[in-house]
Amino acid sequence: MVLKIFVPFLCLVLGFLPVSVGLANDADQPGISFEIQALDQLRLSVDEVLATIQDPKFTQNPKEQEQIFYARAMELFDFKTFSMLSLGRKFRSFTNEQKESFVYYFSKLISQTYFTQLAGKDVQNIVIKYMENTPLKPKKNMFRTDISTQIAQGEKQIQVTYRMIKKKTQAWKIYDIKVAGVSMAANYREQYRQQISQTPEAIITELREKVEK
Repeated sequence: MVLKIFVPFLCLVLGFLPVSVGLANDADQPGISFEIQALDQLRLSVDEVLATIQDPKFTQNPKEQEQIFYARAMELFDFKTFSMLSLGRKFRSFTNEQKESFVYYFSKLISQTYFTQLAGKDVQNIVIKYMENTPLKPKKNMFRTDISTQIAQGEKQIQVTYRMIKKKTQAWKIYDIKVAGVSMAANYREQYRQQISQTPEAIITELREKVEK
């Protein structure tokens, strides 16, 4: 049960329980490749979030823990790119102000959907293994890589791929997740594709109402 809740959360902010992998060891060497930097960034974030999850101070205060998770997710996740992928062509019809509003409420919805379920849960027996780091073809000043992992709880296992992006001088961030081969952004895009008649304002209003419930 915890694994079912935990996997979507992992998709947003962490890998969990660092495992010794050759790729990660190379991250300490000068002149490392961009994809190795991405793995190093992800693993570092794992340690920080892991400390929050296991800290008794926060496990006894799920609301405070949830707020910390959300703040961390805003640092680690490229919600703008995730929003663009989730809306697909619809995103082009949004004004700049509407785009900002959608990104804001969309990130809030993701937080409320997954973070509140994890706060206060016992996740001590969940383990992740970093399996493969696959760089994608760079575009202009943008670099991307897919980091494949295997998340396990007891005998249950699931494959999760973190799709990471680095824009110009920005840090590496997660912009999409594949859980058992299925993209989260693609799932949301299909949902919005079926709402073809909805205006940008109607979509934002619906998002805001879900967040403010």
